[in-house]
Amino acid sequence: MSSHVQGEARARGVCEAVFKDASGGVRQLPWDKAASSVRFEELPPVAAFPVVPGKRWAPGWWWSATSGRHVVHGSAAMRSQLMLLDRDPDVVGLAGRPLRVVWRDGQGRVRSWVPQLFARYTDGTALLADCPSIPGGGGERARVAAQYVGGACAEVGWLHRRLEPLDPVVEANVRWRPATGTPATPADWNGWPRCKKRSGIHGR
Repeated sequence: MSSHVQGEARARGVCEAVFKDASGGVRQLPWDKAASSVRFEELPPVAAFPVVPGKRWAPGWWWSATSGRHVVHGSAAMRSQLMLLDRDPDVVGLAGRPLRVVWRDGQGRVRSWVPQLFARYTDGTALLADCPSIPGGGGERARVAAQYVGGACAEVGWLHRRLEPLDPVVEANVRWRPATGTPATPADWNGWPRCKKRSGIHGR
């Protein structure tokens, strides 16, 4: 987050989180309180993925060996990132679109963004991520949202990433070994640091 955007956000009380609880009711909490108390990895999507007429891809579900349940995804690019995160031994929970981040911009207008992916790490921190289908995809609105969401995540010790499409070789390797729910062997993880670097998952 730029210093200008960061100053605006702090002056206006930073962000809030909107989410659906286990019963389906919509709740809204101050960002820092939500980040420290809500188990987003266990929650349903706060908003459905859009279905775009004419597109060859529609929302679907990925069976997560990490979470022991299906996780919704909205694109092939997101599914690939889910598959990769599902193999990360540092990840203990995954969810698709479990929260909306809400803030006010410099003109006092309410803005919001729903990150596509949530991942919980073993140390209790988390990753919020978006998964553009093409490098740099999403346009200006996504770029501005990334500044605000990234700054909010940094303030609570989380990460925000725009996970660019996987390298074709990495993606082929991920698809070759489907998640089975069984523990990985040491040999399975020999190439993991390189996969993380090439896929854009940095900072861990």
